[in-house]
Amino acid sequence: MEKKRPKYIGFLTSTGDAEGGVVGGFLILNLVGRPVEFHCTAPVRPNRAQEILFGSTLEGFMCGEQIAPALVGKTKLELAAVLTNKPAMLTAPSSLGVPLALVFQHGERVEANGEAEEERFEDDDQLASDFLPEDARKTREYVAPTPEEDANAKTFFYPSLEDAPFVPGVDYRKWRETTIGVNRIAVPKGFLSETTGKISFEECVARIEPFFRAIDSVEPFERIRLAVEEAQRAG
Repeated sequence: MEKKRPKYIGFLTSTGDAEGGVVGGFLILNLVGRPVEFHCTAPVRPNRAQEILFGSTLEGFMCGEQIAPALVGKTKLELAAVLTNKPAMLTAPSSLGVPLALVFQHGERVEANGEAEEERFEDDDQLASDFLPEDARKTREYVAPTPEEDANAKTFFYPSLEDAPFVPGVDYRKWRETTIGVNRIAVPKGFLSETTGKISFEECVARIEPFFRAIDSVEPFERIRLAVEEAQRAG
């Protein structure tokens, strides 16, 4: 019998800067978009010697080698993938033990055979039956973002890999862009780890796709930002 794919997905990001401190946030959602776990770090501040010695590699070191493993390593849940809006997080894919994908700004609605992508999802009964609970099998209706939401998304999400900034240690050629409905992401062309073994690009997409029936790829990052702010006020 074929092993069913994981029913949880992670969203990983960071806020702040090296001067004031970088705070990482990690939110795990189930297939219907409900929170299962949330973790955040204390502000990570490099000292002056680290700033000098790491130079342009400092952000990738802080995000990909300190924050990402610390947060993802806290969960004992089996994750389908981890999505991030921060290219600097991509310095740590092999150490996370789970495929790491980059989320972009939303694209136009994709149509297949003349029908909207949402309709194609709804008709895919076998996939829905395999991976989705009853209350998630109906595709959510796409609601266009408000001008404020759209402007906010463009501040924190890049349009494509071509527009992503250079990050020392990150080879964007190892990721490939794909579109699922309005959700645009870059997925590893191939992923290999000691815990998961080898996962192909197609399998990475198949692991992520069911979540986009009920979850907007951009929206969870706003939840993380607000939760981190609340944690900092309470702490």
